[in-house]
Amino acid sequence: MEASKSALWRNKRYMMLLILVFFMHLAAYLIVPVFPVFLQKARSLSLSQVGLILGAGSIAYQVGSLLGGPLPDRFGRRFVMMAGAILQGSAMAGYHYSHSFGWFLLFSSVNGLGVGLLAPTIKTMITNQVHADHRTAAFSWRGIFAHSGIIVAGLLITWLTSLGKQPFLLSALVFAVLAILTRISLPADRSRVTDRPNTPMMEYKHILTHRSFMLFSGIMLLIWALYAQFTLILPLRGEAVLHSATMIGLIWTINSVSVVLFQGVVSRFVLQRVSPYLSLTIGTLMLGVGLTVLGLANHFVTLSGAALLFIMGEMLFMPVQDSLVGYFAQEKWLGSYFGFSNFVSGIGTALGTSIGGTLVERLGGVTSASPWIAYGIATLFLVAILGLFAIYATARHKKGAPPSRPKAGPGRREGAV
Repeated sequence: MEASKSALWRNKRYMMLLILVFFMHLAAYLIVPVFPVFLQKARSLSLSQVGLILGAGSIAYQVGSLLGGPLPDRFGRRFVMMAGAILQGSAMAGYHYSHSFGWFLLFSSVNGLGVGLLAPTIKTMITNQVHADHRTAAFSWRGIFAHSGIIVAGLLITWLTSLGKQPFLLSALVFAVLAILTRISLPADRSRVTDRPNTPMMEYKHILTHRSFMLFSGIMLLIWALYAQFTLILPLRGEAVLHSATMIGLIWTINSVSVVLFQGVVSRFVLQRVSPYLSLTIGTLMLGVGLTVLGLANHFVTLSGAALLFIMGEMLFMPVQDSLVGYFAQEKWLGSYFGFSNFVSGIGTALGTSIGGTLVERLGGVTSASPWIAYGIATLFLVAILGLFAIYATARHKKGAPPSRPKAGPGRREGAV
């Protein structure tokens, strides 16, 4: 481990990518914690409209991810990363000056497209910059730098909202800095010839006929729909309880500090010692409990406690998801399996925010008890499905590789956030 860390620290290109990861998350999370509150309070949009705006960004992210495959091979990864940062910065400025639902829908789509271009390209560059033996450590440090950016963003949000100012223009400025840093720190690679061929249609046909993986993907779509509620609901519940958006950023900061401090401990003492399906089930239960308990939280401490329950569920569910995708996939089609899994997560997130906003609004809003009861019922239903799937899959998982792929060890998670 020490040798791995030493090798990474000597890799100047990798260190520069970590700095870009820091700024990317700093810029994004200047907006995420307060955006639903801003839309509902400052722009007088309904909760269902807020959910649709967030959902539009998730769908556009999928478009950006699909474009992020061929575009780097034609224009270079540096160009694609700059384009992603510029699109996101433009969306932030657009948020600042927009007043109608239609404009927010447009700029949310622009932002999602930018994320789809920027985030996967950085991950790909990190993969190419480090030795295969060091990738797990490399992506662990990526997660730490990402959450460090979120921590700083949370503190800045608290300061700005206490002064009565919105963070959109500052976020746009940080994205501009990110684009400039990308331009001056990374080499031009437009003429680079990739050694990864375009994905043939037969790979996707194989995935769609892989029954156990499709069942797993369907369950993951439901989990991502539940997971997406947090970004939508926490800011609105926090504002309703605290009557101010000032402290909401601190809750995100506390969560990110928790991930930095405890993800390694959770991985070592839980994820490596229990069935991945059990970890997935427990993690989903904690996600749902965290959401449900938000409805009982009446001050900052209890809101933070509910958020911590949710983030502990994330620490259990997120690594296991990627590991199981690697288990189901055939080695030669690993990228296609992960691409499909990424597509499923985006669709689940889009459905979760779109449907969740309308559901909460019709059940009386975040101050009513009904939405939180609905979250509890939905959690029990999803955990029951996961429990049945765990019984079905655990025995087969212990036997080794599934029949649809060559014998290979389970994949490892190489990224966080």
